[in-house]
Amino acid sequence: MVVNISLLMLVAIFLIGFTTLRANEKHILQAKIRNCEIMVQDFQTILDLLLERREFEAFPSPAKKAIEDFIQVYGKGRPLLSVTLVDRDKRLIASHSVLKGGRSPEHPLLQSAMNTGTLLSKVEKEGGLFTRDYKKVVIASPLWFQGRVFGGVLMEVSTEDVMRQLIEYQRMFLLLIVLDSFVLVIFGSFLLSRVLVNPLKDLVRLTQRISQGDLDQTIEANSNNEIGQLVQSFNRMTEQLREKQKKIEIHLQSLELANAKLKQTQEELLRTEKLASIGRFAAGVAHEVGNPLGSILGYTNILAREDATKEEIRDYTKRIEKEIERINRIVKELLNFARPSKLEVQEVDVNRVIEETLSLLSYQKSFRNIETQLSLQPDLPRISGNESQLSQVLINIIMNAVDAMPEGGVLKIGTEELIVGKEMEGPVHLPYPPRRKDDPLEADFSHLRSPDPFSLFFTKFSPGDQLVKITITDNGIGIKAEDKGRIFDPFFTTKDPDKGTGLGLSISLRIVESFGGEIKVKSEAAKGTTFEIYFPVLKRG
Repeated sequence: MVVNISLLMLVAIFLIGFTTLRANEKHILQAKIRNCEIMVQDFQTILDLLLERREFEAFPSPAKKAIEDFIQVYGKGRPLLSVTLVDRDKRLIASHSVLKGGRSPEHPLLQSAMNTGTLLSKVEKEGGLFTRDYKKVVIASPLWFQGRVFGGVLMEVSTEDVMRQLIEYQRMFLLLIVLDSFVLVIFGSFLLSRVLVNPLKDLVRLTQRISQGDLDQTIEANSNNEIGQLVQSFNRMTEQLREKQKKIEIHLQSLELANAKLKQTQEELLRTEKLASIGRFAAGVAHEVGNPLGSILGYTNILAREDATKEEIRDYTKRIEKEIERINRIVKELLNFARPSKLEVQEVDVNRVIEETLSLLSYQKSFRNIETQLSLQPDLPRISGNESQLSQVLINIIMNAVDAMPEGGVLKIGTEELIVGKEMEGPVHLPYPPRRKDDPLEADFSHLRSPDPFSLFFTKFSPGDQLVKITITDNGIGIKAEDKGRIFDPFFTTKDPDKGTGLGLSISLRIVESFGGEIKVKSEAAKGTTFEIYFPVLKRG
């Protein structure tokens, strides 16, 4: 900025100086021409004195001699180069020249002056716009006697004095340019730096610190001009940003506290649903434990008899040991499921979790009439998640499938690896469920709900993504059309109060979404239901 303004000032100074120099040059030339006109008037005066009251057709010799003497005397001390006097017929009267040769009476400027009866001048020069070399000034004027032109005079005057003055002015002009440039650049730079550049640099440094998150910086306003007003406005903006940042920090703290409470509530809800599932397992486990306990009791009664042989005692002891191991396995599986687990992300073998979950559920009385068909893809890629939570998802969906087949049926569970866009086609975007009839007219809660699980499209996955798919299919009663949009709503259930809380599918959906997966449902009334669970494959770095 300082350099640009300095260059602009230098150009302005140069233009002003150049214009002044040309104006002064013109003034000097005009003064020179006026001086030459005065010299012409002197010749007119001396001729009037010499020829006063004489009627002549030609100059007498005494008059010519007097004129030539006057020219000799008059030319001394003056910058005359040549003087030529002619009569009306352009015959030479007298001439004087300090140069070799002389001017011809037929000079065009002299002829024009005598024809027009006016004084004419011409400056002979060389050079261009910036450099000019003035050679001489040529003056031509008619000579008058008794009101008529009787001759003319041609005068050439040296311009050495003009060139000396012009050179002096040029030197002075260059000196002034240097001095003015020095003063303007030095003091102008100082003033600009103080008034404009330094405050702008401070603003730049302040903006850089603000961009780094430091809002405790301000700039002192040293003036009330536009820059000072800008600094004051910037300070006010920084103060407002600082206040808003404090409000945001307070708001973030409240959000973090609310998020912690929400997470705690969610964990409690998960534990509640898990406890509900454990309660449902209790009857089946009690039955499974009761049978071996009855056998153990019978074997102990036999062993209490005194007539039992050693081989019988050994046989019954092995049977008791086998039944105790069976009870231990049942209790251990139940404890593993009921034990609180850390919600840490880990590699999950989906096939193993499915097999362990089915083993736990196989003790339920309701499973006795269910035919389970497994179709698990070997060497299935691992996913990122939590085994305990995935087991809870499978239990919720499988128990719903078993409840949908009260008279018994076929439960199919399969796993496979697929790539979006190859095994499954369709757009990536997914429509959200429409407004429900019980939603207030002035509010829209669709953005708070999960996407429609009955849609054929993905929301989280793009073509080319590698997925693990779990399919759970039953041939039960299916889902009614009016209930399809609500199956994942918390506390929604069509079961009796003692058979479900209505939280199983809602919690399952949240768990699957926390793993980065999706759930899709296909169902027809009286034909059965299929749950498809998709998880992204674990990417190894």
